[in-house]
Amino acid sequence: MKFLPIYLTLTGATSGALTPTLGEITVSNAASMNYGGSLASDVQSYLAGLPASDEEKLLDLLAPPIQTNDFFQFAKADDEFFLTEADDSDIRAIGGSFKKVQFRGTTVTDATQQKGLTMVVDHKTLLKQNGKIVPGWENRLAESLKQRLVRAEIVRVLSVLDAAAVSAAKVWSSATNPDGDIRAMVQATRTATGQSGLATVVMGNAAQQLRQDAYEAAARANHAMANHATYTMEQLASHVGARKVIIEDGIRQTKKGAAKVDRTGLSVYSYIAEPGTQLMDPSNIKRAWSETPFNGKWAVIIKPGTVSTEITVFHESKIFSPITSGIIKRTVSDA
Repeated sequence: MKFLPIYLTLTGATSGALTPTLGEITVSNAASMNYGGSLASDVQSYLAGLPASDEEKLLDLLAPPIQTNDFFQFAKADDEFFLTEADDSDIRAIGGSFKKVQFRGTTVTDATQQKGLTMVVDHKTLLKQNGKIVPGWENRLAESLKQRLVRAEIVRVLSVLDAAAVSAAKVWSSATNPDGDIRAMVQATRTATGQSGLATVVMGNAAQQLRQDAYEAAARANHAMANHATYTMEQLASHVGARKVIIEDGIRQTKKGAAKVDRTGLSVYSYIAEPGTQLMDPSNIKRAWSETPFNGKWAVIIKPGTVSTEITVFHESKIFSPITSGIIKRTVSDA
């Protein structure tokens, strides 16, 4: 995998040999581990029918999915996308033709990447009845590996946002107006992208706590603003002019034994992330996904053995930002 060191950091997995040790979760190499053995079989049904987890729903909100081929093209949008005919050049003269316009932004070819994890399960750890392993354990482990992969995708989305954002520091305290800062972020996104009322605001859990503390503070001069602390996210979105406000309260741990930290923390982002988007529209962030070789968005591979079974879950996706204009970030503090 091209970005293996980064992937290991994001997921906390280890890169083992082609034969993982018992209980170890490793980065899956599709070519050598998933398709190589004659015992490998697709058991996509182990994930079928399971409801989407809250983390998977969050991922779709942060970066709406778009199905593509393995290789795909998208437009690197620029200012030409938002040109307006202010010179009446869109008016057709009698006997003439309409003005011809052509988008001349850069077209980029990219490809989805295979991302997966493998775990070896010792049969002695599985529940048995009448000498036979009780079925259903594959579903539980497949779902667990899938959720770990989803969490890694969320971290990638936040990393793409952070790398592209225009950032500034802000103080949220009893003497400031946090919602006014968020409204200004939304307006900056609107102006930069040319799209009104479509901004997504993503606020870390720690930032939300600081926002509430600022409005609840006894020292606040304007006590009429105290009700802002109890706003629902729908009310806050309406107040600041955003399409939606998301509280991102996930926790991540980059390696075993390391301290757990907030994924977003004291950061707030404003950007365009439209659901049902196409590759050529001017959204700030996209998540392309392509079918696995076994069809479907997710694939599960089982390699049974005499004393252990190897289970792999993988998918194919690529997270990217076709237009960075309008991605705004604020890092907040109380002083």
